Amino acid sequence: MENHVPQETNLTVRQALEPFLIYGRVERQYAAETQDKIKECFRAWLLPHFGDLQLISIKPIHALSFRQAMAAANLSIARQYGLLMTLKLFLRFCRTVLEINCLDPATLKLPRRKNPHVQYLTNAEIQAIRREIDASRVLGLRLRALFETLLATGMRISEAISLNRDSIHPQSREAVIIGKGARIRTVFFNENALKWINKYLSCRTDSNPALFVTSGDNPRRVRRGDIPRFFKAVGRLAGIEKNVTPHLLRHTFCTNLRNNGADISLIKELAGHQDIQTTARYYLCADKKILRDAVSKYLNYTEPKMSAAAPES
Repeated sequence: MENHVPQETNLTVRQALEPFLIYGRVERQYAAETQDKIKECFRAWLLPHFGDLQLISIKPIHALSFRQAMAAANLSIARQYGLLMTLKLFLRFCRTVLEINCLDPATLKLPRRKNPHVQYLTNAEIQAIRREIDASRVLGLRLRALFETLLATGMRISEAISLNRDSIHPQSREAVIIGKGARIRTVFFNENALKWINKYLSCRTDSNPALFVTSGDNPRRVRRGDIPRFFKAVGRLAGIEKNVTPHLLRHTFCTNLRNNGADISLIKELAGHQDIQTTARYYLCADKKILRDAVSKYLNYTEPKMSAAAPES
């Protein structure tokens, strides 16, 4: 029987896509949302421009033509960055895993992005939300427990809802989680978070091992999509104009650490960022008050006082 599988050296981008997606899911353990974004990038832009090209035939001129097409379509810098980053990841996979001598991803220059404007909750806004959460009902207790968990740990919502009842060590008040990119890290709970978690668990009558579950007779582990509406609703009740989401609490955690003097490398580890440049891009640029206070505290041009000469013996 004739073999229709192309030789590795003849693989096209389209043919290498499926192994790349399998690698991302199995080896890199990309989240489902990340996988969906990668597929969308290929479907909308990368396959139409590169799909039928053999991997070994991709040249810098093809990348330049691709950038020109993105610019002509008036794509935002963020969109262009995402497409080029996906292409870089794909080429790196082809070179290191498939061992194909294709275009070096290091030759692809990413567009310079502006530092994002990071929103976060002030301490007053946090207190306002706490007052509006109705803890007299199980759903309110669940929301309060999740709210305090995210504030205390800075976890992504996907990480928080993956917790089980026995994930948190009661003595050390910590949990080991598997975060984005299959990276393992330890998160730390304060007394307030544990208090509300225990209140929530004490009202549960089910045997589901998940820490956060849906209501009803047969509860299941909550899904990512189950949560945002509860945060948005309580944010409106508290009169907060910001879009209150689980990720806003992650920004609040990191910003609070920064504003109170935590080193950027510590914030990186606590947030579970792979690259400190990610942490710096979001949290290194402090607001004007922090910068002004730093100038007042550390800038000093006064001449040191001369000590009196010691008398001759």
